[in-house]
Amino acid sequence: MQPGNIRRWLTLAVISISGGISFDLAYLRYIYQIPMAKFMGFSNTEIGVIMSTFGITAIVLYAPSGLIADRFSHRKMMTSAMLLTGLLGLVMATYPPFWAMLVIQVAFAITTILMLWSVSIKAASLLGSHEEQGKIMGWMEGLRGVGVMALAVITIWVFSRFPAEDANSLRAVILLYSLSYLLLGAACWWLVRDNDSAQQAGEPPFRLRDVFRVLRIPTTWYCSMIIFGVYTIYAILSYSTNYLAEIYGVSLVAASYLGIVINKIFRAACGPLGGIITSSTRWRSPTRVIQFLSLISAATLVVLLVTTRSPATAAVGMALILVLAFTCYASRGLYFACIGEARTPRYIMGTTVGICSVIGFLPDVFVYPLVGHWQDTLPAARAYHNMWMMGLIAMAIVLVFSALLGREMRKSVPHTLSHPNQEPV
Repeated sequence: MQPGNIRRWLTLAVISISGGISFDLAYLRYIYQIPMAKFMGFSNTEIGVIMSTFGITAIVLYAPSGLIADRFSHRKMMTSAMLLTGLLGLVMATYPPFWAMLVIQVAFAITTILMLWSVSIKAASLLGSHEEQGKIMGWMEGLRGVGVMALAVITIWVFSRFPAEDANSLRAVILLYSLSYLLLGAACWWLVRDNDSAQQAGEPPFRLRDVFRVLRIPTTWYCSMIIFGVYTIYAILSYSTNYLAEIYGVSLVAASYLGIVINKIFRAACGPLGGIITSSTRWRSPTRVIQFLSLISAATLVVLLVTTRSPATAAVGMALILVLAFTCYASRGLYFACIGEARTPRYIMGTTVGICSVIGFLPDVFVYPLVGHWQDTLPAARAYHNMWMMGLIAMAIVLVFSALLGREMRKSVPHTLSHPNQEPV
């Protein structure tokens, strides 16, 4: 392997792991809710408010994060984001009061979403040509999963080394995350290049009026809706543990192990597998691979609708969930690659990612309260039937908009995508 290629993959690893683990302190509740209540003195309601504060702020910041990616140095933004997130972690380790935690969560959203989200995706995208987008984005998703899983295992081990009543156990976890962010900030400064590739290619600098140009490009909306459909399935899969326990009578322990397989192992493995499928088959198109995976998802959801009414064995239920999880995580590793595959110009790539993120991640707003309402008000079988039906509609959306995106790319009309007299990515 050539030295330049080694640096490229090392840079991708640092960008991916930074982008993956940067959210872990903001989402500390996912693993450490009980210690947060016990040692930081928050009620479960207050912890919920802390989480929603980050989520609401994040939704607002996705779009402007794209402008940041197009207008500022990737090297400086990523380094600053990781260093500031690490410093915020040091403050969090002092176990601040509730109002201060809300301020910290808003600050986390600024450092991880506004300063890092679109920047990291665009910086990774620029490491390869448009033909390599599937491979690059697939490996990015996989490396994110590896980083999150590895650090989670390490922090849980550190947490377990303290006595049960020692408040320093959670503090040690927070400090370990903070140290990791600071070290990755230094690595970003060393490896990530400034965002000057567009100027080197002869493209003009980004201007604010280019936002309206991004909104007029059809592929922006097609990519957004593909992400929207896949992310809906991703949100629905968070209920797989409940589904197996309530419909099939699977023990919570067994269902939780399956949840670990889906959320940790599949996240790390399926993204790169999607990239390998894209780069090693005759398709060589992230859009076509997502379309194929969506067909498999749709067929699996149809079977889930049938088996929810007449449950078979628990093994069948688990197998169906695993198939759906595989197609979902493989698609997640590819959906941002569609933006590069559509030959979106470099100088508006970040803005496109930001707009696609706002639209694509809207399921975060409605899936959880809607499914929760069904669980509270309907018989279990009916609630999960509705949930899988929503997933089937989401897959129909993916199939329709991936077909539209494919047709748009086949038309190959450069003036609809690139700046006048400029070449696309």
